[in-house]
Amino acid sequence: MSGADWLSYSLQDFVMFGPQVFLRLFVRINQELWPWQLLAVVLAIGLPALFLKRDLRSRRLAVGLIAVAWAGSGYGFLVGFFGPINWPAVWFGWAFVGQGALLATAALFGGVHGKTLPVKPFAVLWLMVVCGLPWLSVVESGQWQAVALFGIAPGITAAAGALVFALITAPWRWLYLPLLVLWGLFSAALFWVLQTWWLLVTPGATLLLVGAGFWLSPRREQNQD
Repeated sequence: MSGADWLSYSLQDFVMFGPQVFLRLFVRINQELWPWQLLAVVLAIGLPALFLKRDLRSRRLAVGLIAVAWAGSGYGFLVGFFGPINWPAVWFGWAFVGQGALLATAALFGGVHGKTLPVKPFAVLWLMVVCGLPWLSVVESGQWQAVALFGIAPGITAAAGALVFALITAPWRWLYLPLLVLWGLFSAALFWVLQTWWLLVTPGATLLLVGAGFWLSPRREQNQD
């Protein structure tokens, strides 16, 4: 196939399904997991109690649980549900599993710091993500069963996971960053093609929350001890 032939293609030519099919994936995975996804809700809401402590072990546990969420949403949703109708989703699914392994390694081998964080901004942003963004898929689909939960839906997991930048040390951040950016761009392009305009908020929020994570990260002048 010549270069001119490739130029004749648009993004729509690589998406062989409609918005209803995509949104139905959220309904299907929630139906299959019921009632176990309630544990994901409890985890998402309860995590601030761990990573806002000064206790380093609690923060390492929180980062470890977020690592499980990355791997679970990647393998469960992207590989298991989305992959059969969209082959790039399989690549991203395994990348999510790798991102989870990266976070777990950081938690085990000194990649999580125990410095004081700005408690209120961090908690507010986290709860806004895990409690607010999941309902965008409900608004888009008109079905409450399509709620996209942290640890199950990759977009919500990535958006909340962007705040982990405030918890991990500098060398690990740069390994953690690329997938967040690539996923944000990929999902934004996908939602644009599907014309699911409400869902575009999620990748936009993910990229903004990367910056928020950097901003919330403790600085030397904040921790002179």
